[in-house]
Amino acid sequence: MANLEDCVNVAVADDHPIVVLAICDALAAVPSLNVVATAGTGTELLRVTESGAVQLIVTDLVMHSKDPDDDGLKLVQRLRQQRPEVRIVVFTMTTNRGVLHQLCRIGVAAIVGKDEDVSVLGRICMRALAEKETILSSTIMRSLSMAGKTQRDLRRAQPLSPRETEVVRLIANGMSLTEIARKLNRSKATVATQKYSAMRKLHFDNGADLVRFASEFGLS
Repeated sequence: MANLEDCVNVAVADDHPIVVLAICDALAAVPSLNVVATAGTGTELLRVTESGAVQLIVTDLVMHSKDPDDDGLKLVQRLRQQRPEVRIVVFTMTTNRGVLHQLCRIGVAAIVGKDEDVSVLGRICMRALAEKETILSSTIMRSLSMAGKTQRDLRRAQPLSPRETEVVRLIANGMSLTEIARKLNRSKATVATQKYSAMRKLHFDNGADLVRFASEFGLS
């Protein structure tokens, strides 16, 4: 067993306790990884990682926190802002290319599909501590390949602009393009352009997918 002084302290978060247990068991097999905190919501994860005790976070993406700012992409952004030096490994069911694009742009260390054998987590965590670019697990890579995309395409994808994000959020909150234009003091044509630009970047063909994305990943 590694000396605790040489270990990397890890926080694990998922809203399913059995998943947290499985992750902890998988990481326990790696002598240099030491799980020091667990959380069941994004709010808890933000709290347990406030101090400088954690160097690596393994977290689900959607944990249905009461505060939407503590879930989904917003959670990952807050973690990056709160502790920019900490490496973040996202363990997720999503294969949505738009979400993967955004995670890469935010700067997570790795994205691991939940359909992977949990035993790969330890190896990917160790790579994430050493490598600079976002690591994608094999199932994530396969989903990209099936869509005709590559890891390079994912990293080069454009992020949503602040204005596009704002329009997506308001659409998800049930506002029409006319209402959004009035609220933001923009023309309806401009708002429509920003909506369809967001859909293009996220690879969505219809507004329903856009609304679902916003509600599931913390933009609504």
